[in-house]
Amino acid sequence: MTDTSGTTTGVTFADLPVTDAGHLRKRLRPRPSRRTFMGSVLGAGAAVGLGSLFLVNRAADSAQAAYWQDWTSTNTGPCDPVTGYARGHTESGIMCGPSPMCTSRSCCWKYRNGAGNLVGWHKNAPGSTGYYTHRPDDCWNGTYDSWHWKFSDGNTYRCSDGWTCSASGACSKSICPWAI
Repeated sequence: MTDTSGTTTGVTFADLPVTDAGHLRKRLRPRPSRRTFMGSVLGAGAAVGLGSLFLVNRAADSAQAAYWQDWTSTNTGPCDPVTGYARGHTESGIMCGPSPMCTSRSCCWKYRNGAGNLVGWHKNAPGSTGYYTHRPDDCWNGTYDSWHWKFSDGNTYRCSDGWTCSASGACSKSICPWAI
């Protein structure tokens, strides 16, 4: 640099103008494009929507589980060993009431709760030779969906009513015996 007297002077760091560091950072930070912004908004909306569906499904499963009535007394009701309609049926006859049991447990739901099924209850689902359906409110005075049966070996089973149907559509009553 040359001053008015013709001599050359050097520029020092202190001679440089000072700028706002925040303004520089803001200018150097890349701004998201419209596509990036919309993708973020749509992704967040999808996450909220799926979370809401999860909560609704969980509430429906809880409501359904509360709806299924389970008679838990093994001394009164349908399993009264003296006067109940299931009297005289023991593990030696592989009976858990008047309908035949699925001794292979093919009519029992074994997977996680969902799709109208609860683990350890008669299932509503297709099978290898037909399909199975649950008989709601068909146990003891049309109120309960299952009852507990204590066998002489000390095991207690939940016996839930249902239908076992062939591929042709012929159905017969069946009981899912599930150790509890």
